[in-house]
Amino acid sequence: MIAASDKILSLVGNDTKIVAGHGPLGNKADLTKFRDMLVTSRDRVHKLKSAGKSIQEAVAEEPFADLDPIWGNGIINSEQWVQIVYPTL
Repeated sequence: MIAASDKILSLVGNDTKIVAGHGPLGNKADLTKFRDMLVTSRDRVHKLKSAGKSIQEAVAEEPFADLDPIWGNGIINSEQWVQIVYPTL
């Protein structure tokens, strides 16, 4: 998702409506914020995994507590995101 966001951002101008009316994908500024949040979340999960935390321990750490208002608007919650990202690192 990060790579796809980077590719889209490299192709669109500031005024481009990427997916009009679709929250984090509505325009370049919103997509940039979303991509930055993905990078932050990936880095946090990587740090927990590198410290030897299991998936369950990483979830229990609530690494995205400060991002929950943003995640709450999406189709997955922060616990699910840890479970998705952890195995890929």
